[in-house]
Amino acid sequence: MKEKKNKELAIRLLREKLSNEMLWTYEEISNLTHLSKSSLIRIMKAILEKKDTVSILLHGNAGKKSHKAASDQEINFIRNLKLQYPVITIAQFRDIFIEDFYMNPIKQDIVSSFGLHLRSLSWFRNLFITEGWSSPHMRHALKTNHSIHLMRVPSAKSGFLVQIDGTPFDWFGNGEMWTLHLAVDDATSDVLSGYFMPTERQLGYCHMMKYLFEEYGVPSTLYSDRHTIFHNKTGELTQFGQMMNDLGIRMIFAGSPQAKGRIERYNGTCQSRLPNDIKRFGIKDYDELNVWFNTTYRKYLNQKFARNPIDPHSAFMPIEVNLSEIFTLRYIRKINNGIFSFQKNYYAPVDDDGKPYFIKSNTEVNVRIDVFTEEVFIIRYGKVIHCKIVSSRTYRQTSTAENQKELSLLLHEEDED
Repeated sequence: MKEKKNKELAIRLLREKLSNEMLWTYEEISNLTHLSKSSLIRIMKAILEKKDTVSILLHGNAGKKSHKAASDQEINFIRNLKLQYPVITIAQFRDIFIEDFYMNPIKQDIVSSFGLHLRSLSWFRNLFITEGWSSPHMRHALKTNHSIHLMRVPSAKSGFLVQIDGTPFDWFGNGEMWTLHLAVDDATSDVLSGYFMPTERQLGYCHMMKYLFEEYGVPSTLYSDRHTIFHNKTGELTQFGQMMNDLGIRMIFAGSPQAKGRIERYNGTCQSRLPNDIKRFGIKDYDELNVWFNTTYRKYLNQKFARNPIDPHSAFMPIEVNLSEIFTLRYIRKINNGIFSFQKNYYAPVDDDGKPYFIKSNTEVNVRIDVFTEEVFIIRYGKVIHCKIVSSRTYRQTSTAENQKELSLLLHEEDED
């Protein structure tokens, strides 16, 4: 705890020292009053100049307006700026003041006309208090009856562990909740990628991971909660888990939100900052937001909040496969007379010319569905075999092909339609 300085005691002891040099040393007075030696020398100088105690105690700038004090013009400018951002943290509001005006080359006429100055975070904090403005991150008293979760030591290398999570929020302030699927590097706290969808879903995580793979490569491990997208009770791999397993990525599941501390904190950062920055940078809709977030905004956040890893060597591995074959849903189906059923349709495997691709009846095949395009195809002996809808299951009796010739005719009819 910082000791309180006692200037009155210092004056009394220095007067005693003046009358008897051997009575006190500056070091002894400093220990008793918690004032530095240089401060004591200044006080002694004032005593020698015959100044009274009140004059010495009174600060030299008392009653004077500080040369750093903001003008009425500057305060009014900041008040008008605050009207544009009703709910904002002190730190982000200062960022906007500095980045959009004080440091912006094309806004220097505004800086000059309003007399804007570079202000510290504590200055803005005091202004918020004076003006009665609230901040989402104003500190509250620590509740001692709650358990404290200690932070886990971060991974040493970037790419060794990537935390993923989904957070729903009204990002545009229009009453619509959309989920941000987010990936954060455990070693650096870098935002690696993000994707917005109406709800937390597998497709959102696939888009997120595709951005991540294309920008950084393949991480060693993903750390997620126990959402059914990632984990099921049987312990078998989910569809998403199979996609990651194909790339050699290990899945680890957290037991609580606190266990995913870094990404949970970033969820909070995004919820407090992103809505204001959407307004600030003129983002119009979620299609634009998904592109801007990954090409521009995550880099902006990383410049502010990321840190260097303990080990500078990256654990990300280069992509060595076709991602269109990775981001697929996987099903086993059986070929019957050259076709197989899936959901509401019957499909036939075809070659590159659109002609039937022969697969013996009763043969089980690995059917894949591209998660982005919903294209249905077969992986057989490492080769992609495209498939074509030949009929709806509703009309099976009038559309079933009993042999390859009938199948060829049926495919020809579909082409004409």
